[in-house]
Amino acid sequence: MSEDTNNIELRSEEVQEILGEVPAWILRRGITLTAIIVVVILLGSAFFKYPDVITSSVVLTSTNPAISIVAKSSGRIQHLYINDNQYIDKGSYLAVIENSAKPHDVLYLKKYLLSINSLDTINLLPNKGLEVGNLQALYSSFYLTLSEYIRFKREQYYFLKIKWVQEKIEQYKVSYQDILRQKILVEEQFEIGQKQYRRDSTLFVQKLLSEENLENSYNNYLQRKLSLENIYATLNNMQLQTLQMCESLSDMEFQYSEKKNNLETQVNNYITQLITEIQNWELSYVIIAPISGQITFTQYWSINQNIASGEPIFNIVPDEKGLLMGKALLPAERSGKVKIGQTVNVSFDNFPNNEFGIVKGVIKNISLVPSEIEKKKIYIVEILLPKGLITSYNKELPYLLEMEGKAEIITDDLSLLERFLLPIKKVLKENL
Repeated sequence: MSEDTNNIELRSEEVQEILGEVPAWILRRGITLTAIIVVVILLGSAFFKYPDVITSSVVLTSTNPAISIVAKSSGRIQHLYINDNQYIDKGSYLAVIENSAKPHDVLYLKKYLLSINSLDTINLLPNKGLEVGNLQALYSSFYLTLSEYIRFKREQYYFLKIKWVQEKIEQYKVSYQDILRQKILVEEQFEIGQKQYRRDSTLFVQKLLSEENLENSYNNYLQRKLSLENIYATLNNMQLQTLQMCESLSDMEFQYSEKKNNLETQVNNYITQLITEIQNWELSYVIIAPISGQITFTQYWSINQNIASGEPIFNIVPDEKGLLMGKALLPAERSGKVKIGQTVNVSFDNFPNNEFGIVKGVIKNISLVPSEIEKKKIYIVEILLPKGLITSYNKELPYLLEMEGKAEIITDDLSLLERFLLPIKKVLKENL
């Protein structure tokens, strides 16, 4: 029994020795196969690349986005001129907050004032009974001054008086020329009378003419001399009167010009003040469309409903939306991997991407300085949508204002090997 046991143990050691020795060819082939597998894995990891995806929220907008209109002051809606989804033109009154002025009267006055290209063209007064609230005192002064100006133009008191004096001066000039011609005749008559008197005086000395005839000749000479003196006096008097009338004409022209300029200055000042006050009134109480487009209500609005200052009440979607864009909020973490020109896959909450597909975009701009939103540093990323809202399923999504969704930014590709080596590279660089 003991011999059998010893033989078994002996043989077991021999078997173990034989089994413990691995054939050389198996070792060689095993090492080769393992090396090939490792090389294939390394080559595959070096060639196989895939990108990182950075996800952020996105809001649909455009280069010509919709405009949100907020209330400028608190109060009750006195007038509401629009309906939801109505098309409106730029500058239209949308609503008026309660105040003491009648919007129709203020708008009428505004149009009247803006229609005045020149005061000379004003022939009609505006409505006297306008109710313009805080502008009432200023409007009353404007109305009175404008009334006086129009009356001044219509009556033409100075103009007619100036015209009368001008005509009088012209008449005097004509009369003066007539008397100048008469003066020539009277001077000739005077010379003849003077010569006649000299001849008669010679004849009287020679006793050839009686004293009575000499006296008659002298009397004729004096009469002609008197006529000549009267002509001279008349001419001098007419010159003096003409000068006086010219001076009077200058005074009247100055008075007319001064009166006209004063009235025009006052009217123009009132026009400027009224336009400024109307603009202030509009800023305080009137909600005006800044652009043309389709109006949408933020909630149901009606007359007599109260609104608070700064409260959004309307949105206006412009006619031309421009290029569609997305605005993404990119957290500062990993933001350094995001670059202009990278591809973005955009999916919208309203349209599930498994049913409608995704919209392709390209990063157009990244804000240089982050903004703080909810105590987090956020970069604003502009995403251009070259194909608009056409999805990867070739479906065109409708444009919905401020549509929200998710943006997946495709960053640079890295191989598996590079990703494996990055931690090692980091350790080596930091320990150097």
